Amino acid sequence: MFKKTIIALSLITFSGATLAAAPVANLKVTGSITPPTCTIKGQNEVDLEYVFDVSPGMFPVSGNLLLDAKTNNIEVVCDASTYLTFSSTDNRASSVLTAGVYNFGLGLFDTDKKVGFYTITMKNATVKQDASSAAQTVGVSNGTSYATSLSVDKTKKMAWATAASTLRAGQIFSADLDVRPTLSSELKTSSGDANLDGYATLAFAFSL
Repeated sequence: MFKKTIIALSLITFSGATLAAAPVANLKVTGSITPPTCTIKGQNEVDLEYVFDVSPGMFPVSGNLLLDAKTNNIEVVCDASTYLTFSSTDNRASSVLTAGVYNFGLGLFDTDKKVGFYTITMKNATVKQDASSAAQTVGVSNGTSYATSLSVDKTKKMAWATAASTLRAGQIFSADLDVRPTLSSELKTSSGDANLDGYATLAFAFSL
């Protein structure tokens, strides 16, 4: 009985020594993820200017003055396929005549009076898969709503999309941005010159 036990222990010890000497292969996965580079008209920052010339005679007898919209086109070109969104920041937020997520401030006159506000509408959105592809008409999404045109909501991201929660990938993104100001009726009795001083920032974001 004693001898059998010794033999068994010897076998176990030998087996353990064999496993300890087994070769080991280490598998490593490496690489890099390079995000796309996107520009607007070949630049990282551009100014879209909307100029409105207003005279006192344009104001109605009572109430605020709603001006006709003016349009600028924006085109964002990326070097790889991506999804594109933008968020908006109103740099004149304290001067909004009527508060709302769609209303952007137009500055002040007579020291502390509010000029009015303006809205931005995104429409005629298209996406190209690359420079040689034809532009494909898409819709506009803010994450919850989807349509062929939407007012820019300061609290949400706007996107080129095919549904409210389905963004459209591509390399070249284009859209028209309409700006439509509403001016305060108090401008008719202003004691001096008043200027429209709207200033907003659209920050674009893209992903793989």
